[in-house]
Amino acid sequence: MMVDAVVLAGGDGAVIDPSCRFKGLLPIAGKPMVQWVAEALRDAEMVGEVAVVVPSAEGLGAWVDDIGKIVVSDGSFVENVVAGVGAFRGDRRVLLATGDIPAITPEAIDDFVRQSLATGADAVYPLVGRDDMLSQYPGSKRTFIRLADGSVTGGNMMLIDPEIIMANQEIGGRIFATRKNPVAMARVIGMPFVARLLLGRLTVSEVERKLGQLIGGTGAAVYTTHASIGADVDKPVDVVVAERVLYTRSTRKESGSLGG
Repeated sequence: MMVDAVVLAGGDGAVIDPSCRFKGLLPIAGKPMVQWVAEALRDAEMVGEVAVVVPSAEGLGAWVDDIGKIVVSDGSFVENVVAGVGAFRGDRRVLLATGDIPAITPEAIDDFVRQSLATGADAVYPLVGRDDMLSQYPGSKRTFIRLADGSVTGGNMMLIDPEIIMANQEIGGRIFATRKNPVAMARVIGMPFVARLLLGRLTVSEVERKLGQLIGGTGAAVYTTHASIGADVDKPVDVVVAERVLYTRSTRKESGSLGG
C-alpha cells in the first residue's frame, strides 16, 4: 500500500537568513531546503504523489518541474495542511512532512511508512531516541522529552487518514498553536496529562491513547532509528549540522561510484 505526501514548506526563513522569503527556500548544501525533502519523498518506494505547499509560487526554481503538485497557500498551519491534502483525489493515507528536514532519506521515509501502516492506526507519529539523534547528528540542538520509556525527540512527519484531518481542523490548530506553551497546552489536552509529561512519567502507550482521544480515532507512536526524520533546521547551527551530513553522504556516494 502506498501513501501520498504533503510537504509544508512555509515558515519564517528570516530567523536564519534575512534574505530568505520563506523557510523552505533556505539554501542548504546547494539546494533549497524543501527540494531535499521533496526529492527524498519522490524517490521513496512507499510514496505515490507529492504535493508541496508554499506561500508563493514565485521564484521557486527549476526543481518544481520534477514535483507532482505545487499548492499555494499562505494560511494557518491547519489551513495549509487542508490545502495540501485537497490536492489529492484518492483515499490513500497522507504523509505530512515539514520542509525543514533536508537530510531526510527515502529509506527513512519508507521505514516510517511501513511501520505506521502496520499499526493500523488513524494517526501515527515518529519518535527518535536521544542516543540515535545525538550520534547521527552531533552538535545539533534538539528538544528532548523525557518519557518513562526513555528520552526522545519527535519526528517531523505524521501518517494520517485524510478523513481524520478534515474532522479535526479545530483541535489540530489549537494543539499546534500551544505546542511550545505547556500552560496553554494544558487547557487543550488536560492538566494531568501535561503534568505527567513535564515530570517524565508518561509512557508511550499513554501518549497513543491521548492522541486517539483527541482525534476521535486511534493513535500510535513508532520508534525509528533514522534520526534524519527529526533533524529539522530551526537555527543557524542546524544549517551547519545538516550540511555536514549531506556533504559527507555525497562524498561517500561518489567514492562508492568510483570504486565500483
